[in-house]
Amino acid sequence: MGPFSLLFAPGTIGGMELKNRIVMPSMGNRLGFGEGYATDQMVDYYVARARGGVGFIISQVVNVSRDSRIPGRPSIDDDKFIPKLRVLAGAVHRHGAKIALQLARPGAALTHEKGLVRPRFLAPSLLPFQGHSQAVLEMSVADVSSVVEDYADAARRTREAGFDAVEFHACHGDACMLWSFLSPLANRRSDAYGGSVERRARILCDVVARTKQKAGRDFPVIVRINGWDGLEGGIVIEDAMRTAALVEEAGADAISVSQGVHGWTDWLIMPLHLHALGSMVPLASAMKKAVKIPVIAAGRIDPELGESVLKEGKADFISMARPLLADPELPNKVREGRSSEIRACIWCNNCLLTAGPLAAWRRSCTVNPALLREREFDLKPAPVPKKVMVIGGGIAGMEAARVLAERGHHVSLFERSDRLGGQLAIAAQQESKEHFQGFIDYLSRGMNKAGVKAHLGQEATVETVKKENPDIVVIAAGAIPSIPPVPGANGANVVQANDVILGTAKVGDEVVVIGGRSIGMETAVMLTKQGKRVSLVTRRHLGRDMEATLYLALASELRQARVPVYEDSPVSEIKPGGVYFYHNGYATFLKADTVVLAVGVTPQNELVDQLKRALPDIQVYIIGDCMEPRNAMAATSEAAEVARQI
Repeated sequence: MGPFSLLFAPGTIGGMELKNRIVMPSMGNRLGFGEGYATDQMVDYYVARARGGVGFIISQVVNVSRDSRIPGRPSIDDDKFIPKLRVLAGAVHRHGAKIALQLARPGAALTHEKGLVRPRFLAPSLLPFQGHSQAVLEMSVADVSSVVEDYADAARRTREAGFDAVEFHACHGDACMLWSFLSPLANRRSDAYGGSVERRARILCDVVARTKQKAGRDFPVIVRINGWDGLEGGIVIEDAMRTAALVEEAGADAISVSQGVHGWTDWLIMPLHLHALGSMVPLASAMKKAVKIPVIAAGRIDPELGESVLKEGKADFISMARPLLADPELPNKVREGRSSEIRACIWCNNCLLTAGPLAAWRRSCTVNPALLREREFDLKPAPVPKKVMVIGGGIAGMEAARVLAERGHHVSLFERSDRLGGQLAIAAQQESKEHFQGFIDYLSRGMNKAGVKAHLGQEATVETVKKENPDIVVIAAGAIPSIPPVPGANGANVVQANDVILGTAKVGDEVVVIGGRSIGMETAVMLTKQGKRVSLVTRRHLGRDMEATLYLALASELRQARVPVYEDSPVSEIKPGGVYFYHNGYATFLKADTVVLAVGVTPQNELVDQLKRALPDIQVYIIGDCMEPRNAMAATSEAAEVARQI
């Protein structure tokens, strides 16, 4: 038996036979589906994972009701959607994987979404926390029956489209109607669909039973529920276990276990902070005691942990979500003993960005720029191999150099420091971010394999470029920490957050951190763990432009560490003994032995103008933070795009 013999053992859900125990669970991708038809881009996305060796794919959520379609989702509420979905199912089958559609009707939390087709938001109860109650209707018994028929009809169409199974989404908060019924927090009904666990689960059981009638008893049905909401008054594991038993009795063939509520907790799509690998596994293990049908575990599970979970009988199948976004070939690499070649997910949650200036990069992945652009990003040999000089050894420069060399160009990389990785290498020094180094090592191995000549400890100048005489120069010189334009910002008591992270800055007992985004929040938490008394001051609101789940996790850590936070408080002056700033319109002073700056970065782009003046005939490309400070995902995406153009 091999080291992953259980992970790659065949499995069965209902009458569906799967070649291994690896499941790609449902994940939103915001591809943009227009009227709701499946697209070629959607096919490419799933085929890449099927080709990569996953046993079972569960699609992103699909609209089931014509009167409440969510933009950006495919639909299955009409027979007209079947032909395009049949193309998707057939394409996945050709690569040996099975595929299910995940079905859902939106709940009251989505009343603020624009562009809905005849929005009719139905909820089990009208509650103050929904915030948009004027657009929400409390469901009648007739509404419940109508919704049950919508689900069953959608499942019947799913089978007609050639899919192997259906999954009902009944978790993650009041963006999902079925969760709203299951949750004692959202369901305050006193009729047959509210009150006890049995009554709250009745609609879900009706959906399962009616599906079996309309789609066939032999058509596998999976139900995804929360094992725990993470909210006071919400679903707890005892509720979930009873619900699972009820839906099994109604005809369900498997239970997929999740947790958390979207927008309320950081337990749903867990960032690297607070949450260890496999933190949802105990929920799946408890569920195994409640049902005889297979249980699917989820929540930051890597192949090694997945094998252990199966061996210990805590689950029957293993979901790997973001890891399969990062590397579609993960299953094949594990099965073939090539685990060292895996492009591992770093759990940064950049793929979830939906707002702010970084949202333009949301359709990507920090470690896999080809995400959702699989066909477009196929590597093609360079028509004419050229001599390319890459300046900067951060992840943008490394990704560009690797791709350029793999396409056949002759590539050299110059990095003025003695190590690769740039800002990500600094981040990798933080507690809970050590695994960032794995991506740097992956890029380094890729460069070496492709034949990139790396020159470390060599700063590139105009003279260096003249000596190398390249055809093309790619500048990825990165950025340096910014200093705010306030008196005292260069004082002896002022240090940069990067130096604090690296341990090269001396920090006193009383500290003020200036900066309210991730680095400032992380540094404040880190210093409290060292016994420092820390306050945080930010000129705008805390967590501006951050991904929501990561923000929730860091904000929770700040609260637990009792760090005072002063939002919308611009600093006016830094003195040897502390910081002056304006808070609520009043001048305020905080004592501090040390002031830590975490106010962003400034591009290092001086070489760009120098080269244009001295060597106007050389073609120059600018990528990463030296063009405009953004995030790691934007850097690698830009690098990958430019390297494919040259």
